[in-house]
Amino acid sequence: MENILSNVLTDVEFSAVYNMLSLGIASMLFTSIFLFIARERVLPRYRTAVMVSATVTAIAAYHYFRMFDNFSHAFAVDGVNNPAAYNVGYRYVDWLLTVPLLLVELVAVLALAKAAQSSILNRLVPAATAMIVLGYPGDAKIAILNIPNEASIWGLLSTIPFLYILYVLFIELGKSLVRQSAEVQKKVRILRLLLIATWGVYPITFILAMSDAPATADQFVAREVGYTIADILAKCLFGLIIYSIARIKSAEDDKEFAKAEFKDA
Repeated sequence: MENILSNVLTDVEFSAVYNMLSLGIASMLFTSIFLFIARERVLPRYRTAVMVSATVTAIAAYHYFRMFDNFSHAFAVDGVNNPAAYNVGYRYVDWLLTVPLLLVELVAVLALAKAAQSSILNRLVPAATAMIVLGYPGDAKIAILNIPNEASIWGLLSTIPFLYILYVLFIELGKSLVRQSAEVQKKVRILRLLLIATWGVYPITFILAMSDAPATADQFVAREVGYTIADILAKCLFGLIIYSIARIKSAEDDKEFAKAEFKDA
């Protein structure tokens, strides 16, 4: 893996990445704890979606701890830097596991008919997996094709399944939303826009360091900070909105539940 910087990190740059990775750990961990505890506040048929959300942030918390530990050893504040030891693979393994699950929780919370649910997931999950797998060689600067500007080729290939996912979410899933309440439809629209906003950070950050040449310290910091902010929004905030949808649908399905849970509303 070619992950060597053209210049070492300053103390300010080190602190920026160090603190952002630390924030990633805390955000993912406490979101998981909250969702696990709060799962009893929705009807059983929607708990799967909430538990998938909690699983996503738990997986991410583990990988952020691994990234934090790896970064702390690769870039030391005492001036001893070994950039080649920083493994971007931790982030991609996390995405390989969590990105398909993010799509699963979105579909699961809507409680669609089994056939419709299977049809949508059978397209979304493979596309999400392909998007992550194709993006990794370019971001990690692994020479597989041995051609000029190889990173940009992998970035372009990764964009194809990304666009397909957007098509399924906005066109195919949109057809199923007509049977949802207006409040649920509004929340799902927010989720889809959140995915575009947060997932859009990844290609932008990818492009900043897309050259086959070693990344500069500025590019490295922008990539790590950008990825982490996007991850927190795409996993923690996304999971909390999934939980709110589960609460709304639980109240719509069971009037007694609604009275008990929203008695002050």
